[in-house]
This record gives sequence, C-alpha cells and structure tokens, in this order.
Amino acid sequence: MNHPIGVLAEGIYDITIDWPVFISQLFGFAVIVFVFVKWIVPPVKSLMERSQETVRKQLEESEEATTKLAEAKQAYDSALAQAQAELEVLRADARADAEFIIAQMRDAAAAEVDRVRKQGRAQILQLRRQMIRDLETDLAAAMLELTEEKVRDQVSTPRAKSESIEKFLEDLEALANSGPGARSEVRSRWN
Repeated sequence: MNHPIGVLAEGIYDITIDWPVFISQLFGFAVIVFVFVKWIVPPVKSLMERSQETVRKQLEESEEATTKLAEAKQAYDSALAQAQAELEVLRADARADAEFIIAQMRDAAAAEVDRVRKQGRAQILQLRRQMIRDLETDLAAAMLELTEEKVRDQVSTPRAKSESIEKFLEDLEALANSGPGARSEVRSRWN
C-alpha cells in the first residue's frame, strides 16, 4: 500500500515525498488562495467597512443619546421636584378634608345615636304598655277560668243542685203568688 507521505517499515517511519501528489496539492492550494483573494476577500472587506461605518454611526448616535439622556434626567429631576411640591400641597388639602369629613361624621353619628336612643325608649314604653295590657287580659282570663272552675265544682255537688232546685221552686211559687212586677224580677235572675 502506497502512502503519499511515507511508508511504515517495521515500526519506523520512512518519510518519502510523492512529488506529483505534492504539486497537485500545492496547485489546488494556490487556486483556493486565488479564489479567496479574487471573490471572497473584496466582499468581506466591503462588509467589514460597512460594519465599521455602522459602528461609527452608532457611536455618534450613542453620544447624542447620552446628551439627550442627561437633558432628560435634568427635566425629570425638575418635574419630580415640582411633583413632590404639588404632592405635599395635595396631602395637606387631603388631611384638612379628612378632618372636616371626620368631624361631620362624628356629628351625624351622635345625632343618629340620640335618635336611636329616643326611638328605643319609645318602643320600650310601648312594649311595656302592651305587656301590661296582655298581662291584665291574661290575668282576667285566668281569674274567670278559675272562678268558672270553682263555680262548676260547687254547682256540680248534689247539695248545690238540690239548693238550686229548691230556690227555683221557691221563685216559681213566689212568681205564681205575686204580681207582674215580681215576675219580671224572677225572670231576670234566671236568664
């Protein structure tokens, strides 16, 4: 097997030059260098010049931007100082308005408390009167019920029934023996 640069001979390199291959490679390298110089370097060079011009313009624009930034910072600082002064004025006005509103709300709350207290007292008095009326009614009903129960117990006994019958008979007898005035009196007692 032929190697263009050398042959391996029993572990030691034997370097020999194969001239036709070397010359063809040298010619190929010269062609590549010519192509680079003729067609690749000029566009790359013009591209680099354009890039340098762009960088120079950007540096100029950067310097202008730095100047404008300094001016803008001064304007910002001035506007900030003015805004802080206006803010202090607004805070003072807001504090005064807040104190006025708080005073008004306290007055309104005090008036509302008085109104609610008066209304509550009136409702308590009305409820008290109603409760007294209800208790009086309940007491009267309980008294009537108790009285009715006691009367029924007394009337339901045999002795009370016989006394009632005897009284009725006496009244009938008196009615039969008496005149028209006594009859109306007896009728009114049994009705």
